[in-house]
Amino acid sequence: MGSKNRVMILAATVLYLSLHFPSQTEAGAELVSKVCKHSQNYESCVQTLTSDPQTLSAPNGKAIAEKSLEIARKESVDTSDFFTGLVHTNPASKSVLQQCASNFKEAVQFLNLSGLEGGTASLDVHYALDDAESCESALSSGRVQIDSAAARIQKWTTVYDAAQATVVFLEN
Repeated sequence: MGSKNRVMILAATVLYLSLHFPSQTEAGAELVSKVCKHSQNYESCVQTLTSDPQTLSAPNGKAIAEKSLEIARKESVDTSDFFTGLVHTNPASKSVLQQCASNFKEAVQFLNLSGLEGGTASLDVHYALDDAESCESALSSGRVQIDSAAARIQKWTTVYDAAQATVVFLEN
């Protein structure tokens, strides 16, 4: 009987603890919600950050910021590669597309947390947005209209917005 009682007490304790303390995932979702209140598009920010399961298990805002900036760096590399690929299918727009590829490759260096110590992280991250806007300007002035390029930049902007929200959250 003693052994059955211990099992029942242990089971009751585990049930009690699981009901009264939020899981790490619930805590992560709550933290993501707080972070995304600093974004321009709350829903897409939440969707971006929760697309990576590690984000929900992040223990604090800095860990979420590191993950979101990692996602943004990867998206920047992918976007740079996308524009490099367009050069082969649109040779008439080669110089503009190469410039866009270069802009997004450069954006990678600004998407990090190194500026937190110096208080420049949000400015650093904003420089990445400047690179994306430089690409858009080059496309516009070069009269290059490629629907997939506009969609790719929009996808990057959505990921960027989530990354910027995390940096603003940390700085406030």
